[in-house]
Parts: sequence; C-alpha cells; structure tokens
Amino acid sequence: MTEKKQNNPLYGLKLDLLLTEISEHYGWASLSETLGIDRFQYHTGMKSTVKFLRNNQWAKEKVENFYLYQYKNFPYPDDKQLTIAPRDRFIAAEQKAGEPVSITEESLSQISKASRLRVYKETSNEKLRKKESVKDTEQPPYDPDNPWNK
Repeated sequence: MTEKKQNNPLYGLKLDLLLTEISEHYGWASLSETLGIDRFQYHTGMKSTVKFLRNNQWAKEKVENFYLYQYKNFPYPDDKQLTIAPRDRFIAAEQKAGEPVSITEESLSQISKASRLRVYKETSNEKLRKKESVKDTEQPPYDPDNPWNK
C-alpha cells in the first residue's frame, strides 16, 4: 500500500501548492478555459479556490489529472486506470515526470475523457442536502379538524 502511494506524485502534495504551480505556468484564465471550471476565471483567492476543490470532488480530480498529465507530462493511463481517483493511481517507478506541455485539442479531449470515466460516490453532504430539500417541499397532510396545524 505504501509503495503505491510513494509511486504517485500527488502523494503528500497539498492542493494549494499544486494550484500555485499550475497557475503560475498556465494562468488562471487558461485553466478556466481548459478545465471548464468557472471558479478559476474569477479567481477570488487561493483559500476559497482550495475550499471549492475540496467540496467538489469532480473539480479536484480534474485539476489533479491536469497536473499529472499536462504539467508533469506523465503518459496517459488506460481507461481502467482513469476510473480510479488520481491520488489512488499507481504510476510505475520507471515513468519520470517531464516538462510541462502546451495545451492542445488532444489534451483537452483526454482531460474530458478522464472526467467522464470517473463515477463519483454520493457524499454525506449531498445526502443531507437532498433530505433537507425533501423536508422543505413536503407538506403535512391536511386535517379538517385542525386547519391551522396546531
């Protein structure tokens, strides 16, 4: 288990450091356009952006995929590996990081393909929000003997 983690360049890398590296190289506007995350277009600060990524797993994994396969220039994995979260993927020790590459149409299609292959589990926050929204819309049954529900 620890060998897998040590062979993943994302192991121990904090989101703010990851974002700083790719934003300095590509710029926020370019990241927004490439990844399709509007939050980057109106960059309001690192703290709020990291909070957004932690709360939205799809966005976090999109950024991590971009970091691995665009910024670090690792070869793209097969479809089976893309269904695994980026931080849980095994990257062979003989694969070395390269120089950041420019954004192309092919890279855009690979990033969107990786996003489509991932299936996300429902988090407890989403379940809670669904329960709250159902409670808000449910009305108690009408009782003719108690028209004011008191």
